[in-house]
Amino acid sequence: MSHVQISPAARRYGRALFEVALEQGSLDSVRADLKLLGTVFADAEAVAAMADPRIDDQQKRQFLDKALGEFLHPHTRSLLGVLEARKRLVLLTQIPTAFAALLDAHEGRQRGVLETASPLRDGSRQAVEAALSAKTGLKVSLETQVNEDLLGGVRVTLAGTRYDGSVRGRLERLRQNLENVELG
Repeated sequence: MSHVQISPAARRYGRALFEVALEQGSLDSVRADLKLLGTVFADAEAVAAMADPRIDDQQKRQFLDKALGEFLHPHTRSLLGVLEARKRLVLLTQIPTAFAALLDAHEGRQRGVLETASPLRDGSRQAVEAALSAKTGLKVSLETQVNEDLLGGVRVTLAGTRYDGSVRGRLERLRQNLENVELG
C-alpha cells in the first residue's frame, strides 16, 4: 500500500463512503471500486491531472465516468458527483487510502512494512506476520522491502511504531550507549 498523506477532508469523505457501503451491504463492491481507483492514482501522471487547476472538475468527472463509470457501484459514482459539485475531485487521489484504513480497522487487520537487508526466503514474511498477529491480536499484513543499509536482520514498521532488529539499528544503539557513558 502506498504511503499517501491523507487530508482530514479525504478522511471524512472516505468515512462517509465506508459507512454508507457498510450500512447498505455494498462493502465488497465499493472496496473493489476503491482498489481500482487506488491503482489509477498510484500513477503520478493521474495524480497530477487531478490536481491540475487548468482542468475543471466537470472535465475530470467526465473523464472518470468515461474510463470507469460502468464499472463503479452507485455509491462510488455518487461520491464522484458530490466531489465534483464541491470542486474537490482532487481528494479522490487520497480517498482510496483513507477507505482502506477504515476497512482494515473494521476487519481487524493491520498493515505494515517489513524491511530486510536481502530478499526473504520463502515463508519468512508469513512467519513474521504470524508472530506479530499473535502479539497484536490483529491480522497483520506486511509489505516487504529490501534495504541494504540495514546490513542484516529486519526492521518492521507497524501502526507508526518501528521495531528495529537490524544490525544497523543495533550498531546505532551501541554507539549511543557508548556516547552516554561517563568516563572517570
